[in-house]
Amino acid sequence: MPSMAKFSLSLGVFRTFALVRLAAIVSVATAGAALAGCGPSYDEHSIKTADDRLKEQEALAYEEEKRARTKPESTGTVEDSDRPGEFDDKQADLELRRATRSAETCPDVVTGDKVPHGKTSVTLTFALDGSVAEATIPPPYEGTRLGDCVLNAYQAVIVPPYTGERKVVTWDVNLEKAKEEKPAKKK
Repeated sequence: MPSMAKFSLSLGVFRTFALVRLAAIVSVATAGAALAGCGPSYDEHSIKTADDRLKEQEALAYEEEKRARTKPESTGTVEDSDRPGEFDDKQADLELRRATRSAETCPDVVTGDKVPHGKTSVTLTFALDGSVAEATIPPPYEGTRLGDCVLNAYQAVIVPPYTGERKVVTWDVNLEKAKEEKPAKKK
């Protein structure tokens, strides 16, 4: 039975070896889990209590308030050149001429209205910011597609801001269809 003793001895060595290996694996796994579970290591000076966080927030708020108090104040003065002045008739004339060129294309573009083509006027009321507050066109163009086209051209007018009362301007516009030119005959 010497072979049986050899076998049992080798089985005992194998068990011991397996147990040692298992213990090593378990200890490594336990140590790894313990390190991972604790998170990053902190020293006693980097851990903040609720009171520490509150003090830090109060200090930041105090610094921000201090910076806001020491900002230079705006003087609130406006340069004379930046202040709105009187209504600029010259600029308004220029802008209304541009709008008229646009409005005079309406009879060639808008079709279907049984409105006579001819001369009329548009009344514009300018707001103090320089935009057109109100635009009207008299009958027979009022409420028609042609009249709306003309009013759209004039409502786009913007003049420099001004002071005083709203300015009302009446402007003439020619709504006759453009004459088609006949091509010159070739000889």
